[in-house]
Amino acid sequence: MKKLFFALFLCSAVCACEQKESNTDEKMPDAKDYAYLHLIGTIGDAPVHMNLIQDLDYDKNPWYTGYYTYDEIQEPLGFYSSMDSTGQGQLILTEFAVTDEPYGLFRGKLEKGVYSGEYTSAAGKKSPFTLTYSFPEGTQQFSAVRIEATEPAKKDAKDSPKGHFAYEYFIPKETWLKDAFLKEMVGDSLAQVYKNPEKAYVVEQKKFFTDYHAEVEGMLEDDQDAAFLNYDFEKSMEVLFNQDKLLSIATVDYSYAGGAHGNYGSACATFDLAKKKKVSLEDVFKPNHEAALTKALTAAAKKKFKVQDLEEVLFVKQVEPNGNFFLTGKGICFNYVPYEIGSYAAGELKFFVPFTELKTVLK
Repeated sequence: MKKLFFALFLCSAVCACEQKESNTDEKMPDAKDYAYLHLIGTIGDAPVHMNLIQDLDYDKNPWYTGYYTYDEIQEPLGFYSSMDSTGQGQLILTEFAVTDEPYGLFRGKLEKGVYSGEYTSAAGKKSPFTLTYSFPEGTQQFSAVRIEATEPAKKDAKDSPKGHFAYEYFIPKETWLKDAFLKEMVGDSLAQVYKNPEKAYVVEQKKFFTDYHAEVEGMLEDDQDAAFLNYDFEKSMEVLFNQDKLLSIATVDYSYAGGAHGNYGSACATFDLAKKKKVSLEDVFKPNHEAALTKALTAAAKKKFKVQDLEEVLFVKQVEPNGNFFLTGKGICFNYVPYEIGSYAAGELKFFVPFTELKTVLK
């Protein structure tokens, strides 16, 4: 996956199955825990919220990915942690950006529940930032669970290729939200069968390894690079927005089954915590809203890529709403997986439209 999980797990016990769970009290999780962190504070004078997923990289060092929003705009900005070459124990968060474009950068220390340091914008402006671990009223706190297993293609071979299977998911406190999260992970029908993520993991893991052994058995003696037989499947969750009783998440699937690269994609969802329901487009917009959304999304894409003709960078002339969306308090964001409207190299694309640009079709 983007976090290079598989390299880490090649070093784990060959047939081990491990489960780790973080707690849900107000105490800051340990740096070695898999955890969800919600931080609130300022960049300069601007209030911001940050949603961090804390994991481990292949060297078992803390690794972070996530999104943050300025309260004024609430457009989700994604980031990932970069290696600190200074040796000073800094946490460096690099914003995702269009290829060859400037990007924003957080550089600071995360200690005792406070992340502080200096933020450099894509335009080069430097500002101090201070963000504090906190779950105020209107936000949702979760336990975070990681379960994984690795099996060798050849049981008695020291350097055998391996299959790896992992689930990373959140456990909310409220039953209705637990059920909703499970549906996002496995779909409505299988959620009725499995009842909980642990059961889903057991069944899906067994199927994965059965299929893995059957597929690679005839290729083990070939001269091809054994690395192509290191199959991987990972299902994980991200928090995109979490404040004011509005929660947006993404369920991310990643798989590698040989070839030049793996495949991945995110399915997004928003939950109204006050009404205890998943939000649909029909909840937000009037009938016949598609044309207005297409116009706004196309404009957002042109702005993002700095082009007048989208076919210079994408497969499409215009960006249409696809149903894979989430909300913030001040706008809507549509998500497009690799190959949906652009090349694999373009990555997964998110286009945000403020509600102020959609007044004519808002309910």
